[in-house]
Amino acid sequence: MIEKAITNVELALRDYISLSDNANTQIYTRVLSQLVNSWVEVRLLKLVYEPDAFSDDKKGKIITTSRLEDQWRSALDCAFCKAFSLKDITKISSPNVRYTARKQYEAVKQLIEKDLLASSEVRNRIAHGQWRYAFTSDLQKINPDLMRDINKENILVLQFRLALFRSLSQIIHDLAVSKKTFERDFDNNFKKIESQIVNAKKVSFTVYQQKMVRKKQRGIIKKTQNLKT
Repeated sequence: MIEKAITNVELALRDYISLSDNANTQIYTRVLSQLVNSWVEVRLLKLVYEPDAFSDDKKGKIITTSRLEDQWRSALDCAFCKAFSLKDITKISSPNVRYTARKQYEAVKQLIEKDLLASSEVRNRIAHGQWRYAFTSDLQKINPDLMRDINKENILVLQFRLALFRSLSQIIHDLAVSKKTFERDFDNNFKKIESQIVNAKKVSFTVYQQKMVRKKQRGIIKKTQNLKT
């Protein structure tokens, strides 16, 4: 249902972008952001309750962790420990864990902590309806830095974030369910993530917006010409 909602909102949002309707573009971007954040949360639950992925105590450990970032990292830790038969993640330097596997773990951990999630502050403000003006945590004054971060979000950023989490969840799933599959497919899955990060930094929303506006205008001209013939 969330994925269908994302698809529908993206369709409407692209239309508003092509019409240069900035007010509705901003509104639907906030809606899309909330939906993507919801998808990320529920995708974690889907991962946790995947058959044969985690034991009951590990499930409890993951879902009772307070912050979403920590839940994803806990899922990674539990999956890695299961795959390499570790008592806990502090034993990662054990001789039976290859150097390559340790580096793979560190790379994924860094992605979770630094690159993938919108900040908890941005997520919380959008979830609590602070769409135009974002307040400080004590609600005493406006937080301009947080407003800037919220306004940086756009359809491209959100689409990249969703794609990144699809690949991330696959990596953790493979770790928890099939070590052999994890080792076979890690490079391909991680390459997808790296490509998305590079694309996210290269693509300009302004250029994208201009392209969408021109495409819309061409469509209107073509439709008008067809009506005249």
